[in-house]
Amino acid sequence: MKIEIFDPAMCCSTGVCGPSVDPELVRIKEVLRRIQKQAPEVKVERYGLSNDPQAFVANSAVAELLKSDGPGCLPLSFVDGKLLSKGSYPGNEQLQTILKNAGLDLSLLGEKNKTASCGCRPGCC
Repeated sequence: MKIEIFDPAMCCSTGVCGPSVDPELVRIKEVLRRIQKQAPEVKVERYGLSNDPQAFVANSAVAELLKSDGPGCLPLSFVDGKLLSKGSYPGNEQLQTILKNAGLDLSLLGEKNKTASCGCRPGCC
């Protein structure tokens, strides 16, 4: 299985930097990290318009969507080459369902009583 995320232009590769971080970017970064940790056989690729413009040109579906809809269609998410979401990141439940249908039963939502990977106290993230 291959998950590809095509991000809009951001200040860094994940957008999780600077003084005001979008919580949605933190969420998708953590979900993708969990997928890679729990299911290393799932290939996760993330491309940023600022950092990896060639990836946007090389993928004909992405190039066509950018041509027809403009950069407002970003982020784009694909699973095995099929469009999963356009204009927003896929939800945890949506990704979990796709992974489960592929025979991978992962915990992407986290557990509220465990310390988060960001170092926060239990239950804060």
